Amino acid sequence: MQTFVKSLEPNGAVLTGYLQDRSPKLPNADIRPAALILPGGGYQYCSDREGEPVALAYLAAGYNAFVLRYTTGPDCPLDKALADAQAALAYLRAGAGELHIDPDKIAAVGFSAGGHLAAALGTRSRLRPNALVLGYAVTLGATWAPFGRKDEPDLGGLVDAETPPAYIFATQGDTLVPVANSLAFAQALAAQDIPFSLHIFPTGEHGLSLAQPTTCGGEAGRVNAEAAAWLPGSLQFLQKLWGALGVVAPDAELAAQLGGGKLGLDVPFKRLLKNPAATEVLRRRMPEVLEALAHNPLLAGASLRQMSSFMPQAYPEELLASIDAELAQAAARP
Repeated sequence: MQTFVKSLEPNGAVLTGYLQDRSPKLPNADIRPAALILPGGGYQYCSDREGEPVALAYLAAGYNAFVLRYTTGPDCPLDKALADAQAALAYLRAGAGELHIDPDKIAAVGFSAGGHLAAALGTRSRLRPNALVLGYAVTLGATWAPFGRKDEPDLGGLVDAETPPAYIFATQGDTLVPVANSLAFAQALAAQDIPFSLHIFPTGEHGLSLAQPTTCGGEAGRVNAEAAAWLPGSLQFLQKLWGALGVVAPDAELAAQLGGGKLGLDVPFKRLLKNPAATEVLRRRMPEVLEALAHNPLLAGASLRQMSSFMPQAYPEELLASIDAELAQAAARP
């Protein structure tokens, strides 16, 4: 394993890298995905429990990992920390070749305030990671009010079509950062049809990190075998997104949600409407469907085939077949 420490402009944030040794016996692992670890600490400090232990866990799973100790302090504007995270991401992308990482497979992994920073990187930043892993993350602006930080936005309200897929976990036993933060962000992702995996564990104190004795800081409430499943769960989610080192293919359904794959009768309306050519097909051939979607957005999760099954007389097979063919052509257009 190789390690390095890099000071980043503009604030002198410290990025520590952990790189797997390359081996001619592991040619498929020459280029690896990356995990950018953002520890919590309420923007007062960066928690050691959520730094290196998490980085080494991802390293053991085949990632090259990087821990960012961003700017903190009681009077530090949160935008300074965001500038640090943006600088770290830019450094990883620009140096991907030297770091032996795939610049299109970078996950921002954040906890508590670090989860807020990761979510901000996925919503407020021009340069964004390719995936988010959010552990008991603050996303609601009101959560900051008791800590003297007012007028912080709800990050869910900033989710857009460019926000990356996310693995989200929290515990109902967390009394410091209520699960409403995770639920609201997941709902915002759902509204944009962005893939996510949400896990709310019934027990576990705030600041679980890996939820193991090695990261509990001597507090038994931070050891939780059920909540410790978040780590393998996040790895499985990322593998579905990206595949694994050239030997496991990405999950086809997730690829479809991300805009890949063919268009047709079985694709939900909300995905069809992301494609201008497919939208034009619906506008021309089925204007009544677009009108129904405008009045009832909940229908956007259904497909044309599902809708037609309830009204077979209105949608004969000949009509559906011709529309299916046009949608397939729409998907093939540049």
